[in-house]
Amino acid sequence: MALSQSTIEFLQKSLVSDLQVFAKPEWGSQNPAHRELMRAELSALFADENLKTSVSHCEGMGIVVASRSPVGVDVEVHTRVEERTVARVSSHEEVLAAPSPASLWSAKEAIFKALRSYDQPSVISKISVGAWKNIDSQTETYRLLHPEIHGSPSENRGVVMHFGEHTYSFFVFPS
Repeated sequence: MALSQSTIEFLQKSLVSDLQVFAKPEWGSQNPAHRELMRAELSALFADENLKTSVSHCEGMGIVVASRSPVGVDVEVHTRVEERTVARVSSHEEVLAAPSPASLWSAKEAIFKALRSYDQPSVISKISVGAWKNIDSQTETYRLLHPEIHGSPSENRGVVMHFGEHTYSFFVFPS
């Protein structure tokens, strides 16, 4: 299932207005040609030096986001995210505060990708996520805690969305 126009508009309103989102099932990791398909369809997007992009794919879905602001995205099949794996890269407080293991894992992955523009840590366990807010049954917001550790702006925001079998996380440092 590709993301609806109303979902993309919600993300633009919540994160940054210039956010571009492209998601297709055929870009999922089950397709051996998924990378080539993404590049062929979005070559102009990747060539624009003014845009920051982030890519993620899993079984059944591939996604690309772009913005003039540093941005990150992750998509996961939520049933494949194991609690013990998330606990290994998260503090006890993070695990207790997070809405689900898939939410926390995908948030950390999206932040990690957005931090390429700043001081990206070598491992995601050095990223602290919190300030979770439940929006509705399939949407949560979150923040990067202690952004100064990464030399990044304190203004940051993320959204996790659950659709079908997939959990999506979008994160941005608004410019």
